[in-house]
Amino acid sequence: MFPTLLKIGSLTIHSYGLMVALGFSVGLLFTIYYAQKEGISIEAILNVAIYNIIAWIIGARLFYVIGAWDQFRNNLWDIFMIQNGGMVFLGGLIFGLAAIFIVGGRERLPVLKILDAATPGSILGFAIGRVGCFLNGCCFGLPTNLPWGIEFPFGSLAYMYYPHQRIQPTQLYEFFGLLLVFIVLIFIYKRKSFIGQVFFWGLLLYSIERFIFEFFRFSPIHWAGLTPSQWIVIVLAGVAVRGLWRAKRT
Repeated sequence: MFPTLLKIGSLTIHSYGLMVALGFSVGLLFTIYYAQKEGISIEAILNVAIYNIIAWIIGARLFYVIGAWDQFRNNLWDIFMIQNGGMVFLGGLIFGLAAIFIVGGRERLPVLKILDAATPGSILGFAIGRVGCFLNGCCFGLPTNLPWGIEFPFGSLAYMYYPHQRIQPTQLYEFFGLLLVFIVLIFIYKRKSFIGQVFFWGLLLYSIERFIFEFFRFSPIHWAGLTPSQWIVIVLAGVAVRGLWRAKRT
């Protein structure tokens, strides 16, 4: 685990923040590439991307702060220290999608075309962000006796819950899972037959991937045997299936 990659004087480069920034950058480059195939201008994509990134950060941090309020109640300034980790991906996804629909609708942009263009790169960017989670020691798994289990060092969030125990490297599970989803989406894009196909397939495949790996990941909260994230992705999967059906019909 390497939460701090480089420190020179007062300059500190955190692995989590760096990988998240890299993920956003890679995702944006892929989005611009596919947007040009869709006939969407770079200016329109950059305009939407700015609002999307801001909304994603707010949503991801808000969901984390709500779930770990005891950690922040006595030190509210730490809420803004996102470079140290503490982001809920699903919160960012929901807020980010809302931003795209709001801004796209206001600017009269083809929202589903934008989402088709943005989905492959976004999934790859999310995969890169999971590497940041691994280096930071957050989003960790449950104890395991498997040979690839990892014992996180003192000072990490994983160590606080499971000191001197080998746990599932769920961050890497998701990295490879998202990488597979990215490859499948590239394949789907090449054979795209209707608007919204890539986006809704991406949403469905991500929901399935996340639902499976949640069984190996630590969560202090369970509702009827499932984590809050699993209940959310069940809803997202339903939205994706309905979206595929309606988009194909129209």
